[in-house]
Amino acid sequence: MKGLGGPLYKLHADLSGGRDIRGITWYDRGADVCWLLAGGRHDVYARVEQLAKTDSHWPTSEDWANFEADAPIRLIERVVRNARTSLEEAMKKPGAEVPLTLSPPPAAFFQIDGERLWLRATLFAHGRRQLTQKQVAALWAAVFGKGIPQEGHPEHGGRWDSIYLVGPIPDLESWPPAKSLL
Repeated sequence: MKGLGGPLYKLHADLSGGRDIRGITWYDRGADVCWLLAGGRHDVYARVEQLAKTDSHWPTSEDWANFEADAPIRLIERVVRNARTSLEEAMKKPGAEVPLTLSPPPAAFFQIDGERLWLRATLFAHGRRQLTQKQVAALWAAVFGKGIPQEGHPEHGGRWDSIYLVGPIPDLESWPPAKSLL
């Protein structure tokens, strides 16, 4: 939709029985989130055009607050979903950095070095901080379980934009940690 303050996209789904549903989305590249701005039946496009006259079609401050509050949960869900496969691959390729999650930010990687597992997470990207201290602690819990997050720097150096968490290589028989820790 043009003239409404940004690249908005129309969605249209035909449901059974002659019913349909329509929606308007906006992808915010900076936050890497796709917002559903409106959804409904036949009049939704006209309703969004009316809301756009007062800029009322954009996410509210409450929407943004909810999005930010959920960020640690979404990050941990991505890590847990991909962790086992990535850890198994990292164990097969000691010294190689294996992607754990890439998008949306922050990106995270596993690397095996001797008896240690390194978790590198991008701390700064696109001109802003990507992880809060709460998210760093949640990442630690999702990978290493209980304990205080241990930060370090690999002997080979490292990337300036990342944080490195290091701990023992988990036993795949009892990993990942219990969800009650998360």
